[in-house]
Amino acid sequence: MMPEKMNIVKISAVAAFSILLLALFPFFGYVEMPLSEIFGESAASNIFWNIRVPRTSGAFVCGATLALCGMVFQSMFKNDLATPYTLGVSSGAALGAVTAIKLFSGVAFALPVTQILSFAFAFLTVVFIYTAGRLKKRFDTGFLLLAGVAVNFICSGLILFIQYIASGSESSMMIHWMMGSLDFIGFSTVLKIVPAFAVMLVVSLFFHRELDLMRIDSDIATTRGVNMNTVGNVLLFTVSIAVALVVSQVGPIGFIGMMAPHIAVRLVGRKHSSLAFASLFIGGCILMFSDAVSRTVIAPSEIPVGVITSLVGGPFFLFILIKSK
Repeated sequence: MMPEKMNIVKISAVAAFSILLLALFPFFGYVEMPLSEIFGESAASNIFWNIRVPRTSGAFVCGATLALCGMVFQSMFKNDLATPYTLGVSSGAALGAVTAIKLFSGVAFALPVTQILSFAFAFLTVVFIYTAGRLKKRFDTGFLLLAGVAVNFICSGLILFIQYIASGSESSMMIHWMMGSLDFIGFSTVLKIVPAFAVMLVVSLFFHRELDLMRIDSDIATTRGVNMNTVGNVLLFTVSIAVALVVSQVGPIGFIGMMAPHIAVRLVGRKHSSLAFASLFIGGCILMFSDAVSRTVIAPSEIPVGVITSLVGGPFFLFILIKSK
């Protein structure tokens, strides 16, 4: 069988597995969900349709989006350890969230201030990195990585300062947000993330040839007609905004964007026309699994899903680090 046809079979199998998990995981939880009750007017039906189905759907969309972002960054930076948070967008979002909690935690607003400030600060981080990158004569991935490290240090220091002057309840809220969580009700949060997922999928497929060449070598990409400045800046800005939107809604859920593309490469290879689909389905499955574990392992209490992904992603990171040449 031709490699392309084999990849279609593999991607179809992963997609079918994702659909199976989407159908099964809403039934996982502390409260049992008999099929006979989920279509009625019972409390079980309300929990199923307003909490568990949105959470499972949200886990898939968030995981798929972060996986696509990680895939693009790993190709741009030619590094399997690159993540969607490489450029400090997550730290900017976290700084916005803790600022909102410190300033407005005791004030009633009709708008979700934490999410708004989180996205605003993440967007400012993107603008800063983008502007700094434009000062270079050419698209320089090494410079962007170092700029991201600097932004992470600055934001982390400011976050620690705000936590130091915060009250006990405010500090607890900050820590909970920074762990990452999918504890939302209804589909409103999911619908806010869907545009980021759609844009990332379109951009990943539109630039699949450019990503193939960038993964090999920037100079080779240039000789094959790729405008590195234009393509690099478009990808940088798109990925960063998508990450900012996801993080502002659910907090920084780590390692999905690093793990999923790496697993997908093992499954279908590095051709991005196939890799994009494999990455998004694998990323969705990983986060759906993590969410199911987070709300069942110590039920009726719940572990923030970011804790689960970190416990899995940390050893995975070390594995990649050891195996990399």
